[in-house]
Amino acid sequence: MEWRLPEAMLAKAVKDLPTGPFAYEAKRDGFRAILSRNPEYAVEIRSRQGTLLNPGFPELAAAARDLPPVILDGEIVIWHDGRLAFVRLLRRLNRSPESVAAEVRSTPAHYVVFDLLRDEGAGGNVPRLPYQDRRARLEALFAEHELKPPWTLCPMTLDRSEALSWMREWAPAGIEGVVAKRLAGTYQGGARGWEKARKWTPW
Repeated sequence: MEWRLPEAMLAKAVKDLPTGPFAYEAKRDGFRAILSRNPEYAVEIRSRQGTLLNPGFPELAAAARDLPPVILDGEIVIWHDGRLAFVRLLRRLNRSPESVAAEVRSTPAHYVVFDLLRDEGAGGNVPRLPYQDRRARLEALFAEHELKPPWTLCPMTLDRSEALSWMREWAPAGIEGVVAKRLAGTYQGGARGWEKARKWTPW
């Protein structure tokens, strides 16, 4: 099977979080990125638009070589002064290697993983599996390989009330909102098949 990066699945904005058979994930203020480590140890980190992000985040590219062959979907974030700092991400783009190296030393990046799109150890291509199965495989990947920073497993809950509490309590740290994903939903690259509530309102 050809090894290629899929197009990112997207979310449509909604006023309220939906109810029903959904999983809810915290939405961070970061760079959406697809990360691939192929069987030949080549690493690609690409933005939603397809821009190669390896030069701006060399610490993630280097750490990814220790991963098994996978394709992951997630968000690149940087913590600074106790909250997520989007401006620090911007300081990594179109800069000299020396400037980027200085940023890496002062504020290293993390990759928050929320989906598994390919896993050679679990049968290869997995986007057609329902979300709940992809999530189980992603959790197994973290457990089996004891993944630690810069890798972070995105918090997920099946409890809508808990998700709403995240929107209230985590907002000061830079959490933008919550993304709702159908448990039986497949990964459809380019489609707005998820739902995203950005701001908390008192239901």
